[in-house]
Amino acid sequence: MTVNVNETVRNLADSVRRYMNETASQYRARGKHARPRWESRGAEFSRRIDEFRSEARAVATPAQKTAALATGASLLLGGMVYGVAEAAPKTLAERQVVDSQPLAAALVEKLPAEEASQEGAPQEGAPPAEAAASEGTGTTAPVVEEPPSVPLDNLYVTAPFGWRINPMTGSGQEYHTGTDLRGATGTPVKAARAGTVVEAGWHTNGGGGLRIVVDYGDGLKTTYNHLSDIWVEPGQWVDTAHPVGAVGSTGNSTGPHLHFEMLVNGEYVDPMERI
Repeated sequence: MTVNVNETVRNLADSVRRYMNETASQYRARGKHARPRWESRGAEFSRRIDEFRSEARAVATPAQKTAALATGASLLLGGMVYGVAEAAPKTLAERQVVDSQPLAAALVEKLPAEEASQEGAPQEGAPPAEAAASEGTGTTAPVVEEPPSVPLDNLYVTAPFGWRINPMTGSGQEYHTGTDLRGATGTPVKAARAGTVVEAGWHTNGGGGLRIVVDYGDGLKTTYNHLSDIWVEPGQWVDTAHPVGAVGSTGNSTGPHLHFEMLVNGEYVDPMERI
């Protein structure tokens, strides 16, 4: 099948010029200021296409003509839409070594995006902050802050909540009232929520070693056990993620870790389901 390359390129130029003019007309109908570059790009596109067609006639073979026109048209279309026409390669030889397919694929998405971005263009007299927000894509992505990782930066569970073999004896079942999290000695331990420290010292009626208890005033408490150091005192208010102590291996412990507990109205619950 014989393809009339000149006619194909001419149709492409007409389509792009028609799209640009229609877009400008739509914005005038809405009472908006059409950007002058739409009309100027259409005229410039036609002029440059004619230059490419004339230049291609001097090429020796039909295959080279096709390559010159197709690559040149793609590059020129990209220049008109992206506003970088002057950055395109200036000679036919340079244009023939450019892969035009990725650029042509990108243009399919770029043309509708250009029209959408004009909706968000700043109006004349807009404050600088609004104008800055409309640059680029015309939108500003919301900034979403990740919640802090508590009670440790790395929540690597070494022993989950619930029934398990007693690690101190190696036999017999025991009910593990918290979750063990791996951590090196001295690793900062952080409060899971904002609340009041009600205990900070040695765990006298259990094997928690150096222990901290924080009360949140709504029936919820958390405990931090086997610490190597305590950095708060009873009655002190702490915010979420406030450092309260350091990981250790005090009390009934087989190695450095944090035994983290959560109580709701005096009942132990799985803390990892709630943080």
